[in-house]
Amino acid sequence: MKMNKQIFLLVGLIGALVFTGCRKDFEEINTNPNEPTAVSPGFLLTNAQKSTMDRVYNSFWGSRRAMQTAQYWSSNQYSNESRYAYRDATANTAWSDFYAGPLQDLQTIIDLNSGEDAADYAGYGDNANQIAVAQILQAWIYQHLTDAFGAIPMSEALQGVDNTTPSYDGQADVYAGLVTMLDAALNGMNVGGSGPQGDQIYGGDMAQWQKFGNSLKLRVAMRMADVNPGAAQSAAEAALSSGAIIAGNEDNALFGYLTGAPNNNPINEDYKTRNDFAASNTMVDFLTALNDPRRDVYFSPSVATGEYVGEVYGLDETNAALTPNDEVSQRGAGILAADLAGIFFDAAQTHFLAAEAAERGWSSILSAEEHYNAAITLNMNYWGIDDADAIAGYLAQESVAYGTAEGAWNERIGRQKWAALYMQGYEGWAEYRRLDFGVLLPCADGVLDGDGSVPSRMKYPLDEQTLNNANWTAATGGGADDLLTTKLWWDVN
Repeated sequence: MKMNKQIFLLVGLIGALVFTGCRKDFEEINTNPNEPTAVSPGFLLTNAQKSTMDRVYNSFWGSRRAMQTAQYWSSNQYSNESRYAYRDATANTAWSDFYAGPLQDLQTIIDLNSGEDAADYAGYGDNANQIAVAQILQAWIYQHLTDAFGAIPMSEALQGVDNTTPSYDGQADVYAGLVTMLDAALNGMNVGGSGPQGDQIYGGDMAQWQKFGNSLKLRVAMRMADVNPGAAQSAAEAALSSGAIIAGNEDNALFGYLTGAPNNNPINEDYKTRNDFAASNTMVDFLTALNDPRRDVYFSPSVATGEYVGEVYGLDETNAALTPNDEVSQRGAGILAADLAGIFFDAAQTHFLAAEAAERGWSSILSAEEHYNAAITLNMNYWGIDDADAIAGYLAQESVAYGTAEGAWNERIGRQKWAALYMQGYEGWAEYRRLDFGVLLPCADGVLDGDGSVPSRMKYPLDEQTLNNANWTAATGGGADDLLTTKLWWDVN
């Protein structure tokens, strides 16, 4: 009897399968509406843009490393990073997050829009424009990584399980690849066509992406100007003559954070529970000496004295903890705001780069002095300083005016560019290394790693030594060149 029941159940099951197998809507019935079968390029783009800025502005890769290495901020406590003892976990996380996160998301957008099913994704924006935007952002991230570490995986990167141990490209090859990537994006985009969905920077405006691409190409060019001047000049002049650059603040490439978590700026989120950073004496003293109105935006006066006082840079942990927060200047209210924008590229950078091109005798748009003045003015405007007389007075000071400020052109431009790159720590640090304008101070209580100088690069993640050892070994001479003091390819002085 038991056997008969099993047979009846089996026959009933077969009958049900036959019945449902004959229905024309079988696939619809068996599709989970909560698990889409195709990825949205718009979602990938939004995620790539946000995750990039989240990493750049977070409390470790962004604040403890970048903002302190550029000496914009000092530590209130836990000050070892200000003495160049960087946590291994920070590099591990940043490396994996950039490669497995935004770079891979952007590569997926490129693959989807260039594969045999590309037409299926045209509804998210012209295929060519989705590819171009992804390429520009990839170039931005690759430059960010190579200027931090040196040689990096690029030509063999982002292949997933097909290549889990990519080789490293030397910086000369990376930079050549960046120019090629940006040229492909600029030449391939359809400026009059529909831009990509999910674009939180320009809302799919391809004319603005063209400006971003050319301005980034200009930055890539100028950074290699001392080591490959021919290629640098060609790329810089092409960008400047394009008629499409980030020339005003209305063109800035910004990621707009919101006022509530999880879409607020990571600096704001970190500050809700801790306050590990204050104004550095390096930055405060520089701004104060020049009567710079940006000081009042970048920082707040000391609660105890009402004066602007920077925390001494590079104190050991005991000494850093001795200074009450009320006795030194803290970060300004706007800097700690939830909706502080993440900066991919701004007009001040473009004009400083153009001023340098003019000084090198390359074709530019205005004179070096005009670009220099425009850069400072636009940066002040960006931070809400619109008083024309105050800006004119600042520019007229002997220590600021282009014709009388101390030092060669690289020092004059470099100092003011460093002040304008506040909140772009990695860029401020890169230009310090490249333009050699001084300003940054030795660590007050000495360094914990290196030779006492400001680091020339970051060490590779420890994970690379264990998971990609053969290629890490080849790139670093067996580890001999994996030092804070190893100069990058473009850092020749």
